[in-house]
Amino acid sequence: MKIIITGATGSLGAYLTRYYSQQGNDVIACGRDKNPPKNLLKFASYLNIDINNEFELPDADVCIHTAALSDDKASYNDLYTPNVTGTRNTARASKSVKTFIQISSSSVYLPHPAKITEDMAGNQNNKLLSPYGKSKLAAEMILAETTKHESCFILRPRAFYGPGDRVIMPRILKLVKNGVFSRPGEMKTSVSLTHYENIAKASDLCIASGKKGINIYNVADDEVYIFVEVIRKIIAAFYSGPVKEKEIGLWFLKLISVFKIGGITPLLVRSFSQDMVLDISKIKKELNYKPVQNFDSALPELKDWINRVGGVEELKTGNRKYAWML
Repeated sequence: MKIIITGATGSLGAYLTRYYSQQGNDVIACGRDKNPPKNLLKFASYLNIDINNEFELPDADVCIHTAALSDDKASYNDLYTPNVTGTRNTARASKSVKTFIQISSSSVYLPHPAKITEDMAGNQNNKLLSPYGKSKLAAEMILAETTKHESCFILRPRAFYGPGDRVIMPRILKLVKNGVFSRPGEMKTSVSLTHYENIAKASDLCIASGKKGINIYNVADDEVYIFVEVIRKIIAAFYSGPVKEKEIGLWFLKLISVFKIGGITPLLVRSFSQDMVLDISKIKKELNYKPVQNFDSALPELKDWINRVGGVEELKTGNRKYAWML
């Protein structure tokens, strides 16, 4: 197939570019950088586009739209153009493509003590969504209004991880400083995580299904994780010496999140303190989705990759180049 992937200089876009190229597909990787990473050109041709403005795309079989501004500190106005207008522009530019896959986010949901189903998006108190969540929900709505594609899929993952991740892992690793893990509250929340390979497998199933119209699915690992246990496994894997734990009161974090001090945001505090488990029964039933990765199976490869990019302290910088450091 000929597959267009937007956001190919980002972590997920980079993973999907490699994944589909290694399967023998003709991949057209799109990004905002005028000069792509050298490693990218080993896997795909490159098209420099700015999704904030209208643009053209070549004919292809599939378009996977991963490009977005993922910043929980940004305002809704800052997020609107890249996430909402950008989605509309990409849908229009790829109108000749048979299958369009939009990578959305679980941020379109509010936390809930029970498993979260697809029909909950837009039916909770939307005023309480983060600006990012509001922008991703608006992007889904504008896609529904814009799409001319025979098959359109909206996938909602939760907290991507895997080699190339320069967002979630750096944020977790920053909780450890000078041999102390500063734990926000108890962190005994139940959460879903989504390995990059699992979203790739879900995309495979969407393409192969030939389902018409707009179809929306949650995508995550099979396992439900306890957040603090995941972090303790990360610490054990990357720190050779003892690491002490120090609890930071949630009341204090909630207070400073109002002013976004030190990068602490309401969304971040929410992720530390409230359950967020996706119900993936719909994609299992309709597409026979079977996750192939979980955190325990992925940790050795993740550890090897972090060592290759220069180690824990280097990864904490979150440099964009790490998405394409193989």
